[in-house]
Amino acid sequence: MTTAKGEQRRAALVRAATELLQSGGLEAVAHRAVAGRAGVPLGATTYYFADLVELRRAAVDALADADVARMAAAVDALPARRRGGAAVARMIATLLTPDEYGALVAWYERYVLAAREPLFAAAARRTNAAARDAVATVLSRSGVGAGLPPQVILAVVDGAVLGALADGAGLTGVRSAAADALTVVLDSASRPR
Repeated sequence: MTTAKGEQRRAALVRAATELLQSGGLEAVAHRAVAGRAGVPLGATTYYFADLVELRRAAVDALADADVARMAAAVDALPARRRGGAAVARMIATLLTPDEYGALVAWYERYVLAAREPLFAAAARRTNAAARDAVATVLSRSGVGAGLPPQVILAVVDGAVLGALADGAGLTGVRSAAADALTVVLDSASRPR
């Protein structure tokens, strides 16, 4: 049976591991670094987690949980009303990009690592499914993009984000690039054939 103090210490370790993951990538999540960041003895990491893989998985899962919750809250607060393509594109670009640059980079690193690292795969699939559901809801509530599969929207945003990151854009520039690319797609889908 875990005590309240034990739960707090475990949560502090997970929080520290997620911060390290966001700031330095997977390799930054090491026992000594996590314990130091959490302000606990080094042995606490192996007391609360069987090994480094379990600690890293807890960090990845915590980040995925936060991403899913952030998207769900944004969609839940969205009223149904007709919107233009550019407004919906900005909304989706914001929805699919975390609010901090480090979190944004960590988001995309997790997706790339999921192809090689099973540790990230389940969390990436869960986050991706939540993103598709959120996009479908935004499109439906806004009356835009009828017939556009959510995975197409995600592909456009992901491509624009990665291109902007490679060009050295900050968070605002990344979101603008994604919204601009998505506006073209949404406007094109809305034109009568």
